[in-house]
Amino acid sequence: MTIDDLVQQIEETKRLIVVYRNADEVVVGTQDQIYSRRGLINRTIFTAAEIGDQIVNTLERRLATMRAQLKQLDGKDIGQGR
Repeated sequence: MTIDDLVQQIEETKRLIVVYRNADEVVVGTQDQIYSRRGLINRTIFTAAEIGDQIVNTLERRLATMRAQLKQLDGKDIGQGR
């Protein structure tokens, strides 16, 4: 993974955190290779109060991990600063 890819993922994750914080509902579904042409299957709708905080917490942990990876890559690949 390149630094640019990681930066893009960080920006997307930050955007998703805002989306889930402000959501009224969250649709959760499964997808597998056999049924992927039909889109999400086994869908369930949760209110944001039921599941939104868990998703935001997970995304925030993911964001922290990606920022740590970026810091590590930044130091290895292009010196101390960007």
